[in-house]
Amino acid sequence: MAFMKKYLLPILGIFLAYYYYSAKEEFRPEMLRGKRVIVTGASKGIGREMAYHLARMGAHVVVTARSEEALKKVVSHCLELGASSAHYVAGTMENMTFAEEFVAKAGKLMGGLDMLILNHITNTNNPMTVFIDDIDQVRRNMEVNFLSYVVLSGAAMPMLKQSNGSIVVVSSIA
Repeated sequence: MAFMKKYLLPILGIFLAYYYYSAKEEFRPEMLRGKRVIVTGASKGIGREMAYHLARMGAHVVVTARSEEALKKVVSHCLELGASSAHYVAGTMENMTFAEEFVAKAGKLMGGLDMLILNHITNTNNPMTVFIDDIDQVRRNMEVNFLSYVVLSGAAMPMLKQSNGSIVVVSSIA
């Protein structure tokens, strides 16, 4: 029994991990052509660049962030790059009602959903100082950086189940 626990189970685990993670199908950009994708936090940085890459691959893209002017530019550039369609909905993830309604609106715009990319965050200059003196800031950070992810995922789940879709979580600050 000790031999099995010490040697056989770890070897079996390694074998199963290798088998599971060595995908037989390689990624090809055509795989995203026509896919319906939401990207949050898409007005700048990683979110904007993901929207651009998805557009180059011919995906339908709906982006969101707080800055409507920046989102207009992102959508315009996505269409130039070859997106099947591109839309934006400006709003803040501090508002859980907005988060839920945004997913429904995006789903209607695209006729469903294949991928939800959660990329938005709220920034603080020094994350440790909020634990010392501002509980309201901690609460706001938790709502935007965690709770809104839960709300968005829950709202998207019926469409993602229907399309056998995916949720992608980006954690750039972590």
